[in-house]
Amino acid sequence: MASLAPTATLPPLGRLSSTPGQTVLQALQNLRSVYFPHQPCPILCQKKPSNSIRKGDETPFIDSGYASAEEDDDDNGRISLSKASIPNTFATPPDDYDSDEDARELLRADPFERAFAIKWLTGFISRAEIWVAEEEEDSVEGLLRSDLLEASSVILSAFTGDDDEAEVDITRSFAFSTGQGKAHSPNIHVELNDAPISSEDHTSVGLQSWGSCILFAEKLCASKEVYLSDPRPLPGVDTSKKPLRILELGAGTGMLSIVTAKLLQGEKTQPQPEIIATDYHPDVLANLRKNIKTNFSSSSMPIEVEVLDWESPETDRAPFIERFDIILAADVVYHPEHAKWIEACVSKLLHKHGVFWMFMAIRGSGRHEGLDKIVDATFVSKEVALREREHGGVREGDGHGQRLVVVEQDNIQRQGGVGRADENCYKLSKFVWV
Repeated sequence: MASLAPTATLPPLGRLSSTPGQTVLQALQNLRSVYFPHQPCPILCQKKPSNSIRKGDETPFIDSGYASAEEDDDDNGRISLSKASIPNTFATPPDDYDSDEDARELLRADPFERAFAIKWLTGFISRAEIWVAEEEEDSVEGLLRSDLLEASSVILSAFTGDDDEAEVDITRSFAFSTGQGKAHSPNIHVELNDAPISSEDHTSVGLQSWGSCILFAEKLCASKEVYLSDPRPLPGVDTSKKPLRILELGAGTGMLSIVTAKLLQGEKTQPQPEIIATDYHPDVLANLRKNIKTNFSSSSMPIEVEVLDWESPETDRAPFIERFDIILAADVVYHPEHAKWIEACVSKLLHKHGVFWMFMAIRGSGRHEGLDKIVDATFVSKEVALREREHGGVREGDGHGQRLVVVEQDNIQRQGGVGRADENCYKLSKFVWV
């Protein structure tokens, strides 16, 4: 069957909640056949469109023609693109073009269709987290929707990699449940701007929200008492008048800091915690500040943004002079040296009673393969540290004669629709002083 124009096949985003996965599947398969027919996309290749659609899911494809592209997205859930603003010579193939390949070439050459497809994908990805959550995670429809979210990211990446001009920012909306209130009702909402990553600068990876921060945020919301409880209460020590100090390393788009602030804002305890979100790249820091402003009113800014160089942390200036009670990090190791820098940095910044939580992806292929093993070798276990102590092997320079060690580790399975293709699973580690 000949490929169809994106404007004729991509379903309206305003009705996404009532759109079944099979409709989106067929639209994405068509999109791939037009623009990237020879590029592998296992998710779409292994999915077969089904003729059986559940009752109530009879959502039609988008209106044929270009009418839907001229509507306003906020009012009608359609993409705002003015056809008149983009030259188009290839909207309707001439009668003498009969082959599928000829039709695809015409569509590929149509700048309006291409712009529409990219705009639709960015809008779909920003809304699809909620669309996926509407179905049971283990149901056929739920699994399909998760796969389609991942497939749409793959296709969008192919567009941006194929043409530098196609790179666009994406606004992503996330909803997490704290287990309070109505059952399964998400009550922590976060909106983040994801910006294109520079292909020439690996330090700009923080411009996007990675799977680790999403999954860790989910755990923070589900078990706040585990990860964000005050670790300071000690016999005879009054900490009620001193704010809890929380630091995020490599904050990126700010997911963990924003979720932490939203979770603790409702606490009636005084004073309110001090939350410091840090990163290094100037573009990442600018995007981080933007995301914090998006999620909080100007009169209530519970997060401070600071630059922090892991290799040479400036602990002689505020807010780093005083050590932190809780340090959070998600997917911060992208080079073998990073593990060593982070270990040394945390050793200078974590209070002797403090807790450091690190969530990282386990990658089985690509240039980041095996970095988790380097982290494990850098941060030894409590048992190893104690054996070293027995033999006089306690390292100097750890701040207070102790060793920063891992005391707990949990393996987290990959969830459909979250994370990149090279992320096999995840590891959550807890570090304390011994």
